[in-house]
Amino acid sequence: MCALDVSNESMFTSTSIPAASTSEVIPSYPPLSVITKYMIKSRQASESAWIFFTEDPTTSKPLVMKVLRPYSDTRYNLSCITERQHCQLEALQQNRIFTPEVYLGLARLYNQPSEENYILLGEIIQHPSLERLDQDAEYALIMEWLPEERRLDQLLKEDEYTVNGCLYKLISHIVSLHKHQTLSLTAEESAYWGGYPNLQRKLEENLAFLALVLDKVNSSSLKATIERLITGLHKIFTEEYYAPYLERRLQAGHIKHCHGDIKSLNIWIMPDDYQQHLSVKLLDAIDFNPLFRDIDTLSDFAMLVIDVQARTWPAEFARSIIDTYLQLTDQDDMPTRAILEFYLAEKAIISAAINILFDNELELGMRLLHLAEEYLDQLLHFWLYQPASDTPRLKP
Repeated sequence: MCALDVSNESMFTSTSIPAASTSEVIPSYPPLSVITKYMIKSRQASESAWIFFTEDPTTSKPLVMKVLRPYSDTRYNLSCITERQHCQLEALQQNRIFTPEVYLGLARLYNQPSEENYILLGEIIQHPSLERLDQDAEYALIMEWLPEERRLDQLLKEDEYTVNGCLYKLISHIVSLHKHQTLSLTAEESAYWGGYPNLQRKLEENLAFLALVLDKVNSSSLKATIERLITGLHKIFTEEYYAPYLERRLQAGHIKHCHGDIKSLNIWIMPDDYQQHLSVKLLDAIDFNPLFRDIDTLSDFAMLVIDVQARTWPAEFARSIIDTYLQLTDQDDMPTRAILEFYLAEKAIISAAINILFDNELELGMRLLHLAEEYLDQLLHFWLYQPASDTPRLKP
């Protein structure tokens, strides 16, 4: 959903508002427009969007409504209505690939809810298209509400037995997703997005993004860490080292139209009505840039590993989900682990930069940088400190 994390409390301010809701037709609007009034129970604001927590005035079913704001940064451009409409439509389409039951549709906005205690919407369009949208109107993305206590970052605080059960269910779900549900790319698309030249350019962009952290945090030790990561990843990610392995990934069909942001703040693990089984719901898929979603399934998986490792201690959970995923996908071999190690380092620096620059999560960002250094050290050992005649092997 346009790279917005609706659950990261550090990004938002919340306001509680009385919960009564009514449904009514507003006569001042065109006669064919039936306007529903939803009372706002609470709201959250980031630079790029408003999130409104409401409920259906007829059924009292909790709902979440996202309205984009005029905004642009290095990740996306929401500066005009056309861009915002396209982003909302793309968000709905992308997220329905992974969790269709949560994303209900788009609805035209008829007021400025950021300044009022209610939101006025037209009918919820379940299957919208650009042709069906009013050219000059703002639209809200309508979602079902999911309980915060079932979000993965909260579940990771539970006892070891509970965490292991949730993670195994999650990894099984992602394996099935990558094997059967994630859309494949054409041979030409795969060669472009998964080939060495594009990944090398992407690394350069990510390292430049990481360097922006120094504009926000004035620290000599942090500067030394970032400079070491930049130098080390330049040294490691060479065509000589990685191009042959990446070509194998292309030929095996592992470059796909992935979720792109599988992390704990976007994952809910829900019990069924009888509390006997768990279901996984993945939210907030990347929709705003194919560079971040048309990727190797290992890259998609690496984001989850890094996030879990940064939020849990010691590292057994992360090692366990790596082994489980590779075994269940029949990929537990040296070339696969070599590529995964690089993606883990890359995801760690991206996540660190986002947490420090946008989420004001300095402590979490620093843990992620520490993980990036750990994976860089493993890559250095893997590529540089083995005799050339030997078959390289990763450290256990």
